Amino acid sequence: MVKELTPRRGVAGIDKEMKDIAGHINLWLMASQNLRRHRGKSLAILIPLVLVMATASFMMFTRGGFVKDAEIAKGFLPDVTVQGIEAGRVGKISLTIKKRIEEIPHVKMVIPRVWGYLPLKIGGVDAAFTLMGLDLNRPVYNGKLPWTIERGAFLVPGDRRKAVLGQGVALSFNAGVGDRLQIEDTLGNKGEFEVVGIFNNTVQIYSTDLILVSLPDAGEFFGYPKDEFSDLLVYADSPENADLIAREIAGRFRNTRVLTGRALTDLVKEAFGRRGGTFQAMWLILLETVLLLVWAQSAHLSVDVSREIGILKAVGWQTGEIIEMRMMESLILGLGGTSIGILAGFLYALLGTPGISGYCLGCASIYPKFPVPVNCDFQSIVLLFILGVLPLMAISAIPAWLAGVVDPDEAIRG
Repeated sequence: MVKELTPRRGVAGIDKEMKDIAGHINLWLMASQNLRRHRGKSLAILIPLVLVMATASFMMFTRGGFVKDAEIAKGFLPDVTVQGIEAGRVGKISLTIKKRIEEIPHVKMVIPRVWGYLPLKIGGVDAAFTLMGLDLNRPVYNGKLPWTIERGAFLVPGDRRKAVLGQGVALSFNAGVGDRLQIEDTLGNKGEFEVVGIFNNTVQIYSTDLILVSLPDAGEFFGYPKDEFSDLLVYADSPENADLIAREIAGRFRNTRVLTGRALTDLVKEAFGRRGGTFQAMWLILLETVLLLVWAQSAHLSVDVSREIGILKAVGWQTGEIIEMRMMESLILGLGGTSIGILAGFLYALLGTPGISGYCLGCASIYPKFPVPVNCDFQSIVLLFILGVLPLMAISAIPAWLAGVVDPDEAIRG
């Protein structure tokens, strides 16, 4: 039996690899030492880079938080939502349309809903809540509430003048289970409800400002006739038939607004995701400024730096080693500035983006105690490092080459 022998590396080959690794480590240490010795120049690049990456990271993390919330919320949205249109604006929809929609093929169930906004003054501060009336016999189609009851209990069929509150509402009114909640908005609508429960939701943008009551109570509060509702929640026998049902409803009924669950999710993503556009423009401007600064700092060799390079070449350093050391300086600055910037942006987002939270949340900024959602994932971190390090390395390549080809005699005499 003949065995094929794989050649093994000799001791000389291993020694050469170890020397190469040691050489790279020495260049890295030399680059770090250069940055410390020229700390003023290093800080002039590092500080703007940290600002740039902090802006990019908090923008990416907050936008990711809104997009993630929209995806989670998609799980408890109806397949199709139907609203009435009056004079080009969203209005009421009648019981007659509900019965006709139930006759459309693939429609499993149609649940009416009455809801509206409550503009209020709380302690002299403007606030807006949402009062929603549910059919307590069928509050949701799948039997699973999208809200988690933290205290008390949920509404049961037959409840009147009772309510469950989102955390933000309970906090604003300092209300607890068993309290009587008197509501009078700035439009003149009045109502009094007994608080039977406090709930929460992983998607706080959908729950923190919410007051849930029975369908008749909500209709009475907003002055709805008994046979009219705010919208109709349509559930299909299969999610794949949602678009088919939506087209059928839009074709059969005039003056209706038809939205699929996917369309509602996309609207939330667009509304909150595009708020990062301003900060994206700011980030691009800052990044361009940093790159110009890096070019100016790197392309201009001071007399001292030029003399140092000349001495290194005179004692045997190769052009490639000089270029590698200069590129390592940029790499260290890029990794350090990006890491600090990502951490700073993440902490700023976790603190609720103080100073600009109103812009990030938009109309949701009037919700009480509503934190800006944050989502930090591995993909975002990798992308931020690419955005922070690669442009810096690219803009440093030519200055590093110019430094590597310096004539040692001229540099030392200069």
